[in-house]
Amino acid sequence: MFEQTFRLLDLVKLYGFATIYKRPLRYTHEITRRCNLYCPNCYVYNFNPDYKNKTRLEIFDEVKKNELTLEDYKKIFQEEKKKGCRSVFLIGGEPTLRMDIIKIAYGYFGRNTSLITNGLIKIPTILKIPFAVSIDGGKIVHDEIRGNGTWNRIFENYSDDYRVMLSCCLRKNTANQIQKVIDEWIDTDVFGVSFFFLTPSKKNSSITVIGNERNYAKKELHRVVDEYPNFVRMTHQLVDLLGELNKGQCPVFNYSLWYDYKGDLIDYCLLGKDADCNLCGCISPLYLKMFSSWWKLLNKKSLDIFTLPRDIKQCRKRGQK
Repeated sequence: MFEQTFRLLDLVKLYGFATIYKRPLRYTHEITRRCNLYCPNCYVYNFNPDYKNKTRLEIFDEVKKNELTLEDYKKIFQEEKKKGCRSVFLIGGEPTLRMDIIKIAYGYFGRNTSLITNGLIKIPTILKIPFAVSIDGGKIVHDEIRGNGTWNRIFENYSDDYRVMLSCCLRKNTANQIQKVIDEWIDTDVFGVSFFFLTPSKKNSSITVIGNERNYAKKELHRVVDEYPNFVRMTHQLVDLLGELNKGQCPVFNYSLWYDYKGDLIDYCLLGKDADCNLCGCISPLYLKMFSSWWKLLNKKSLDIFTLPRDIKQCRKRGQK
């Protein structure tokens, strides 16, 4: 089925319901804070002042002792369904390290289960959910950041998987990777790609895309939106919003409740306590701003960019039941 298409329409509906009922109807769960990579500048560890003097292994040992169990999540998802929750977003760490939780979430919420993964662990095809796979540029740059061989593992796992939306993080000196990413993936079966900027910590804005490079990235994104309308799943409106600095109050918490790996409700997003929100490069709040304008006046042209299959081959594949 058209998982990504349905997912976008479901998100628009969820935004509408949250607006009408004035309460979040989506729940975000950090199902683990462990990971199978050691990426530099990772917000999960670098943006958390509690981890300042701890190694990753020390953090992982501590996390594993306090993670919720499968039975805990069964009870949580049951209660959330009763409260009217319509969608769950599973994050980490690396959420596929808790595949047991992903599977039971799918049992409760179906295609309204979503997550973002580094792509090293294959998500079973029986789970008909749309999800994002994180990349950091073309093959060479991605492997420099995440480790040798990681790009190949992602490509082997997901190049034929229409459930996948690639999510490319642009950081300092990588705005030139936009076209490279497209060239490497456009002939695959993934649904498409979106780009966002690395959100820095409050103490280190030098790691993200700012100044002339940000202007260049914005120009490039406008170009590829026009040239690859059924692969680059962005609109010109989204690119303009992404290029802005000091975006103001984040709308995410009007739409979703956030829980950490211990099950505690938190008042910050997955980017962590020390994220510099003035330089936020996250794309999720921008979708919500677009949905706000669509809610007032649905822009069919914008919707088509997100929902049209890329070609007949993909149309047949997504049309299979």
